[in-house]
Amino acid sequence: MPSAALIRVVPTERWQLALEFSSGEVRLFDCSVARLQRERPERDWSALASPERFKHLGFGPERVWWRDGLALDTEYLYTASTALKGRDRENQLLRVAYRNQAPTPQHPTHHVYYVCVVPFGARPFLLGESINGGHGEMGGSTALGLAELRAWRGWQRHFELSGCGWAVPMIGADERAAVDALVREVCRRADTPESDTVGYDWKTRSR
Repeated sequence: MPSAALIRVVPTERWQLALEFSSGEVRLFDCSVARLQRERPERDWSALASPERFKHLGFGPERVWWRDGLALDTEYLYTASTALKGRDRENQLLRVAYRNQAPTPQHPTHHVYYVCVVPFGARPFLLGESINGGHGEMGGSTALGLAELRAWRGWQRHFELSGCGWAVPMIGADERAAVDALVREVCRRADTPESDTVGYDWKTRSR
């Protein structure tokens, strides 16, 4: 068993867990249901096929857990994961929120604002817009450090348009603390009535 304890766990949009240990090592664990059913057959992991259920997790130094007694211990997570280095760290993101605000002057049906965090990236705040969608997609995104985000005029409005005005007060003076606060809150809200996605139809903007 590794002597280091878990100090950071981030569920990504690809059914993976980005794990940081107290030793400073960062690793990536494939948390697909097929894998868990194969390697940990003593439990039924099918509930984690839901992205909302997968993100609604908690963790401590020795394990990660979900509702109904589902849990993975640190030893297993460490040995069954791979080192996360270099540019691969920039690819591990968690969506905070997204909303379709169409019709807008830019497009009548598809103008989506979104906010993501890239916890292990050099610029951990990712803000963007998707306009039109599919072929002929417009819009774009920008990755920002904390100082850049706070200096960007209108970032609070972008958060609100994305559906996470609740996150604005979490953007304090410490970058890591702000990122971790967002991750914790996304995990807490997932699969609850406060979730960004539960009951929301992005095509019609209704809940």
